[in-house]
Amino acid sequence: MEMLAEETLAAIGRMTVAATDLEHLLAWVGADRSGGNPDPVFAVPGEPLRAARGAVEFAAPAHREELIRYVEAAGTQLALSQAALRALWKQNARRDPATFDEIAARLVRLRGMLGELVQSHLQAHG
Repeated sequence: MEMLAEETLAAIGRMTVAATDLEHLLAWVGADRSGGNPDPVFAVPGEPLRAARGAVEFAAPAHREELIRYVEAAGTQLALSQAALRALWKQNARRDPATFDEIAARLVRLRGMLGELVQSHLQAHG
């Protein structure tokens, strides 16, 4: 892999932090299936998404479909972030910071929307 510009590395960092923050929320969503502790869920790669997918199936009917949509959207965006990162090792891959910042923005936006939905779900059923 060729050397990356500092701006590109910074954008990759922002994307990685945004993806990890989204995974942390997913681990929290899925933690009820592991005794309420998100740490073991968060510690295993890929487990936050799997656990959240399992947990939202049991959400209250009023929020279930929307939660499922957001969790699936999270899975899609996380996969896109991984694909963009892995593509760096391909010849002629896009290496501009805008690519990673676009993905990071979608991850942050989705994390915010999912977080709001989870909060409203908790307030309605807490």
